Amino acid sequence: MKPEPPHDPDLPPAPAVAAPEASARARRERPAADRSAAARLWYRAIKALASTWLAAFGGWRSTGWRNMPESGGVILVSNHLSYLDVFILGIGVRRPLNYVARSTLFLPGLGAVIRSVGGFPIQREGMGASGMKETLKRLRAGGVVTLFPEGTRSPDGELGELKPGIALLVSRAGVPVVPAGVAGTFRAWPRGRLFPRPYPVRVHYGPPILPADLEGLDARAVTALIRDRIAECIEEARQGLARDLGA
Repeated sequence: MKPEPPHDPDLPPAPAVAAPEASARARRERPAADRSAAARLWYRAIKALASTWLAAFGGWRSTGWRNMPESGGVILVSNHLSYLDVFILGIGVRRPLNYVARSTLFLPGLGAVIRSVGGFPIQREGMGASGMKETLKRLRAGGVVTLFPEGTRSPDGELGELKPGIALLVSRAGVPVVPAGVAGTFRAWPRGRLFPRPYPVRVHYGPPILPADLEGLDARAVTALIRDRIAECIEEARQGLARDLGA
């Protein structure tokens, strides 16, 4: 398992000595956090538990995590192989994530747990107006919103076609898009399997796609670019996993 980075993302860096007026101005200009202090502590506790469990259950590694911007709204897009994907994506970076989840998962009890770590519901058929509104709200609050643009878990472990709505969301959000690729979670817990089994997992985060990179592109080209970047990250994750397995 990789060592924890030396800087805690939930704590601000030590401030430089500044005049009182400058400090007051900085406080006024500081963006609001996308969740309360109590919610951040709860998220960190769940993250620690998930990290420990995955480390004992087969091991996990993340690479490219420095590609995640340190602040501001970000859309994190990844392939979707397993229920484990949300855990590996979350523990692989320092910032807390928000999760888009299909509405059928928000059952009594389970729904409260999902919401407590930043999850919010959308319809399985698509994001819809309410899902779009909530996603943009969290991005504008400076949060990281995690999306699986395939719309569902892969039936064969391969990257499928992306839902066309991802291009509309990205164009409206106007924030960096960080691609990610997950490997190993399909072997650990594929669709149709009741319980997970021990298997090492990997995640790689690629360089962000900036709004300027999308200027002049139509929706189809934006979707194709995002898919290509996810595919590159998947290949990086698979190669790293193969090295871990000694293949």
